[in-house]
Amino acid sequence: MNRLTVFLLLLLTFPSWGQDPSVIKEKTFGLGLVPQYSIINGTRIDLDFRLRNPRQWLVVAPQFYIVNKHSTLWNFDEMSGVGIDLQHRIFLGEQDGPKGVYFAWGPVFQLYSVKDQGLAAYNFQEGDVTYIGLRDEPIHTRIYKMGGNLLFGYQPPLNGAFYLDFYLGTGIRFSFDNRQSGLHGYYNEWWGDLGYSGTLLTGGFRFGVYF
Repeated sequence: MNRLTVFLLLLLTFPSWGQDPSVIKEKTFGLGLVPQYSIINGTRIDLDFRLRNPRQWLVVAPQFYIVNKHSTLWNFDEMSGVGIDLQHRIFLGEQDGPKGVYFAWGPVFQLYSVKDQGLAAYNFQEGDVTYIGLRDEPIHTRIYKMGGNLLFGYQPPLNGAFYLDFYLGTGIRFSFDNRQSGLHGYYNEWWGDLGYSGTLLTGGFRFGVYF
């Protein structure tokens, strides 16, 4: 877990000490973290905004990634990226406030910049014919990913304004890059790859505090 995650964990837990459980239904804003993103050298910060109906919330989740050495999951020299998840979250119980079972849906947008050594396409001429060749050289790949998620989750009632959130669902991704079409699949070998396109399972947990 990186230093930013540890710092935000302490920041999030401090305001919830000693608060009455009933105050959570009066909260209108939440700040949280998704700790499993640290496994892939990323940080995701969740900003929860209550809508007019206290059982409905908008979650805005910016993400940041940076890797300056070979990763245990991916084989590349350097990577940086940003992204954002948007969720419309609907709590299904009769109680007011963000607790219990919920359904969520929304779009996902991500952009990655990857520097690596690999095969790059180039054009060369022989007579009147233009051919495409491959050569090994440093390459810079920009990956654009979009898609959406459908999730079911559960936020157990806790003392104070602190929350835990467990979720599981499915999603779809469409990825595009600036490389020559059809000549590589370096970043689309399994559903966890940076350039994956297709359906996938998504899940995890997050924690935070409501203000």
